[in-house]
Amino acid sequence: MTACSGEERGTPRPANTASSGSVAPGGSESLDYPKVQTPLDPTAYLQNPCELVPAAVLETLAQFDPGEPDVDSPAAQKMIGPRCTWVSSDVGGPTIGVSINTVRSELIADGSGGLEAEYRSKANGRIDHLEPVSLPGHPGNPAVIAAQSSELDRGSCPVTVGLSDELTFTVRMIHSADPSAACDGAQKVAAAVLDTLAGGK
Repeated sequence: MTACSGEERGTPRPANTASSGSVAPGGSESLDYPKVQTPLDPTAYLQNPCELVPAAVLETLAQFDPGEPDVDSPAAQKMIGPRCTWVSSDVGGPTIGVSINTVRSELIADGSGGLEAEYRSKANGRIDHLEPVSLPGHPGNPAVIAAQSSELDRGSCPVTVGLSDELTFTVRMIHSADPSAACDGAQKVAAAVLDTLAGGK
């Protein structure tokens, strides 16, 4: 699917360019995956994840209703982590979700966290598409599009980005009316989240 490689916002990288490896607890096979070179701390946004994405960035993609934060639901507290969802004001428009994967990192069954979990999902056959991308201005924070090809074809594109070697965040854009725009939009929002965390808001 060519739409996953946004020409402006993200640059695809070969999957074999990973810079480090890990052996998961229990003797799992060593796995190569890119390491975070620029750790970023999302603590200040755990209670207000909607503030991670400036309105001006969202407006370049569509008109959205105000973001809906979720920090208290069972999903936020026990499955994923704090998240925010923006729904398009227009019928058939895109939906964007940002999650800080604090809980998810704690629940990885084999002890691997961060981006390693995405690479291990591909190696174990849980997903069939893993595409490294580079987000402009943030070479120290590796990112991947990691999903089933079928969901990408339907216009649901998740971009997961390393904040540390144990923690990631994920931007998912769902745009069933224009599937080719979903990955470009998700990468654009992911870059904006990094800008915010790096103090560029």
